[in-house]
Amino acid sequence: MNDPFELLQVELRPMTLADLPQVEALDRKAFPTPWPENAFRYELTRNPHAICWVAEQSAHLVGVIVVWLVLDEAHIATLAVQDDLRQRGIGQKLLARALLLCHESGATSAMLEVRESNRAAQSLYRKLGFEDVGLRKGYYQDTHEDAILMTLAPLEPDSLARLERIENDTKS
Repeated sequence: MNDPFELLQVELRPMTLADLPQVEALDRKAFPTPWPENAFRYELTRNPHAICWVAEQSAHLVGVIVVWLVLDEAHIATLAVQDDLRQRGIGQKLLARALLLCHESGATSAMLEVRESNRAAQSLYRKLGFEDVGLRKGYYQDTHEDAILMTLAPLEPDSLARLERIENDTKS
């Protein structure tokens, strides 16, 4: 029997228009308030500052990330992994790849908001070096839950080396 927390081998690649039905389905399953219809299409086709990547296993999408490059800051807009495959390295590999791409495009720091109740996501972000820097009261409109504001700053040689190890090593 397979270990339910065994790190999985996945292919990371840029999102394509053909991926949108699977991306939107994954988003709907992952979040209580999914992105609006056509939001991923907009990011992919009309936002030149968006980095949109997917994780694929056996021709099935199991993860997605969208990051906005705003001047010299990477803003993690969304990160989702198929529910039954969480905590198996997919999210950290997607995030590492996206942050490395952002750094190549000039980002010197990264930030995100995460639900106060989402301890698993917070743990992932801290593992990659993000730190809590603030609280956005009532940030999530669906439940009025607070968001923890987290940053990774600066993107420097030590943090970049850690991201490269995660991206390239299935046993990170």
